[in-house]
Amino acid sequence: MYALLFSNVYRKEITIQFPVSRVQKEIFSIKSIAKWYMPFASADTTTIKITGNNQLSSNTDSLTITSLTGLSARYLVSENGQSKEIALDIVADTASHSKVILSFTSTLWNKLTGSNTIIANAEKSLLHLKDYFEDTKKMYGYEMKVIELTDTTFLFTSKVVVNSAKKAALKSTYESLLQYAQEKNMNFTGTKIFYTSAFGDDSTHLFLGVGISNTTNALFTGDYTLKKMPYKGHLLSAFYQGSFGNVNKVLEAMERFKADNEMTTMAIPFVKLLTENVDFDDNQVIQARVYYPVF
Repeated sequence: MYALLFSNVYRKEITIQFPVSRVQKEIFSIKSIAKWYMPFASADTTTIKITGNNQLSSNTDSLTITSLTGLSARYLVSENGQSKEIALDIVADTASHSKVILSFTSTLWNKLTGSNTIIANAEKSLLHLKDYFEDTKKMYGYEMKVIELTDTTFLFTSKVVVNSAKKAALKSTYESLLQYAQEKNMNFTGTKIFYTSAFGDDSTHLFLGVGISNTTNALFTGDYTLKKMPYKGHLLSAFYQGSFGNVNKVLEAMERFKADNEMTTMAIPFVKLLTENVDFDDNQVIQARVYYPVF
């Protein structure tokens, strides 16, 4: 019976298909820890409070980063009136794979019975960290994948409009693109894309395009140009459903994904509308696919 009450150091490890530098970012960042460490990862987000660069709390539970050294992190976790130090160490397995080793002190009794919730949650968190790395929606907020480019040719135009006129300009510009494509027998493919960026304090730069498959009769002068993308090029892709005015949040998440995965941009991003309607303002909910050409 005495042996069951004697404390030992216990270890548990996982392998993650990312290099140590990438894993370190998630283990060292208090904002990232909130997304994968239990019980915070499963808590109501309205209860999560982050203080400074090292403290995380939800209701009566808390986690404090006490040490970050090399590839090692130490957390002081408090739950149900108890506190315990949890250690995480990263070891390179291969150039692209890492091992994450969880260690903690515990009695054999607690280990066998799972009666210590801090230890139980630490072990769950280790597995959750692995899932977190394998699920882009958990890590970045959107499911992302790299696909091959299919639509390669676009009738394209751009203009700057005051923000109050953006809704009307979107509708009229798409209509003019489609009318020109029809007049020149360009064979509209059904694809409508756009990209917007702020221009000064009260204006927006609109970039709009429609997919076409025939350029034989086209005369690209004046407001219209031809944009081509390399056949079978690669696109970082994410589905978006939300307000039109917030679609740039996906692009911000894609920028983080690109940086984390050392991807290079070969062109500006664009949004492909999945609905027929183009008469909407910033508050209207849309469905779209967001793409970022990468290599």
